[in-house]
Amino acid sequence: MDKQQTSLNDTLSYIHSELNRVQTIAGTLSTSESKHYKELTDMGDDRLNQIANEEQNAARQLGEVKQICINLVQKVEDIKNQYKQQESPDR
Repeated sequence: MDKQQTSLNDTLSYIHSELNRVQTIAGTLSTSESKHYKELTDMGDDRLNQIANEEQNAARQLGEVKQICINLVQKVEDIKNQYKQQESPDR
């Protein structure tokens, strides 16, 4: 494997790792926001219900971020696999 190939593989591995981190963070925050939503709506106050709805929207958006990360991780893996397949026939 030459230097350029190693660099590409290292870059793809780094992207994969960072996407997994963002996915984990988004999942954790989404869970927390959902918990806040439930706690706030149980209090029965109109203003708290409004805040709860904002928390629920944030949880949904974080869930979308998590899903985007999952999809991007799969794309990175696809690229890595295609790259490896292109290398293999020459060996």
